[in-house]
Amino acid sequence: MRRKKTLYTALMAAGMVFLLGALAAWKLSAPDKFGGMLTGVGSGLLAMGAANWRMLRWAERDPVQMRRDEIAANDERTVAIRRRAQAVSGEVLQWGVMAAAWLFIGFGAPLWITLAAVGVFLGKSVLELCLMVQYQREM
Repeated sequence: MRRKKTLYTALMAAGMVFLLGALAAWKLSAPDKFGGMLTGVGSGLLAMGAANWRMLRWAERDPVQMRRDEIAANDERTVAIRRRAQAVSGEVLQWGVMAAAWLFIGFGAPLWITLAAVGVFLGKSVLELCLMVQYQREM
């Protein structure tokens, strides 16, 4: 537990360093891409470290409640609901990508953008087929 807390504290510190580096990059007139990249990485590290550190603090204060929550999260019904929601959201995302491809065609966007959207659609479809075959073999 102590090692995890140290890791998350280090992640928060690294995030702060990256954010300060982004500020310095903008002050020194570095390219905007560099400052934006530092801001994104720093914000992500800071948020991830803070959230996980906070979860460890809650676990230290009330371990019984955390254990109950963990059991509830891994309950068979909860897992089934989560998997069904992920499947439906995947379908919605898949058709949203195809709608975007049609919009790209309609607005006369470069061909590579449309082909990239179609490639994502096909990649998701092939992955779905492969997983269906694998799961049918397992069950």
